[in-house]
Amino acid sequence: MQQARHTHLRRAVVYTALAALLGVVAITLTQCTQVGDNLTGIGLISNKPVSCKKQCDKDYNLAKKQEDALHKANNQACGSDAACKSAEKARHDAAIAALQAQRDACKANCHKQGAGTAG
Repeated sequence: MQQARHTHLRRAVVYTALAALLGVVAITLTQCTQVGDNLTGIGLISNKPVSCKKQCDKDYNLAKKQEDALHKANNQACGSDAACKSAEKARHDAAIAALQAQRDACKANCHKQGAGTAG
């Protein structure tokens, strides 16, 4: 009889230890964090294109403000010379068109940032 009680006690200790181990494993696994977005390359919520586009607009507005100030100064320097004013208007229109093209290229590049390649 002594041997049988000892075997039952040992079995109970083993089952208790296994149950405790299972509990610890279960608690540990529930504390895992989700895989980060950068692992898959796909973000669930991303504001990068929006902030990139805002930066493009900000840079454009600053450059346009500087160009407008230069245009105003050049017009004043022309005085009453119509040919000078005409040339300045052409230069200014070309500069604004270049700034707009630069802004559009910047915004188009915002969509490509962070894009990986397949293969």
